[in-house]
Amino acid sequence: MKIDKFNVLIIRKGDAYGLNSCLTHDEDEPLVEFYDARYPHTEHGQFVSRYYLKTLLKNDECGISLDCGRPDMSLNSRDMKVVRVWLAAQV
Repeated sequence: MKIDKFNVLIIRKGDAYGLNSCLTHDEDEPLVEFYDARYPHTEHGQFVSRYYLKTLLKNDECGISLDCGRPDMSLNSRDMKVVRVWLAAQV
């Protein structure tokens, strides 16, 4: 999924992830990764942050700062609502 300048991916149990896909997710709870599409460091962009899916679905009223040191690395509450709806539809 693409929202604003970010690509959002769901990592499910058994999926490869991490730098050069060198890790395999071995937990039941899916992960959600955010990539900044402005920087082509990987096929998805520059990796920014990773969260457990359940963490992102908990609060549907707020935005999220993906990198506290960079104000441009955040999604407002409206964009996060779109992400949460998409995530809920995927699981």
